[in-house]
Amino acid sequence: MSVSMLAILGAAVAIITALLLARPLNQTSTDDLRRRFGPEFDRAVAQHQGDTAAAERELSERLRRFGSLRVKGLDTPARERYGSEWAELQERFTEAPGQTVARANALLNRLAVERGFPAESRERQADALSLHCPRHAHGSRELHEAAQRAAAGETDTEAMRRAMLAGHELFYDLLMPRPQDRRADALAGHARPHRPFGLPTQRSAHTTRH
Repeated sequence: MSVSMLAILGAAVAIITALLLARPLNQTSTDDLRRRFGPEFDRAVAQHQGDTAAAERELSERLRRFGSLRVKGLDTPARERYGSEWAELQERFTEAPGQTVARANALLNRLAVERGFPAESRERQADALSLHCPRHAHGSRELHEAAQRAAAGETDTEAMRRAMLAGHELFYDLLMPRPQDRRADALAGHARPHRPFGLPTQRSAHTTRH
């Protein structure tokens, strides 16, 4: 076999090998994005009218921007205060749904910012939450949109209730104890919390249904 034929054969083998290797790498990237973003992956695909490649590009950009974000610690008294504020809002929902949704939206934003998520815009904050709280990040968008509709005069109480429930799931995801919270307790001098921090029962979580 001539040298030129060997060169052609070698080039063909290299191309075929590269093609065979490229497919698993792309698939791994897709699987990784699905694993990291959970339901947010499907939401992104739907927003791009089923264009999975476009959704992957968007989520990859979020991963690049917010992958290094570190959730900040909150000491136990701070987390308990947040929990109490949300419980009070749930109790007031039936009296003033629109006002309650607006206050819950502001409270969720304040908690997210204190946890270290972006403060400059809710969309940027929601993108960061979609990476670090993928199961419940949609609650930020739903509650924010409901608050905007309420401010515009919308009175659909059932839609507001659904937004409150979605926001509740994200809120308590952000309040869940994390390793950095123990460090925050130690820095604040709370070697032993004043009382165990616990999430409300399922019944309390759905107070807005009454």
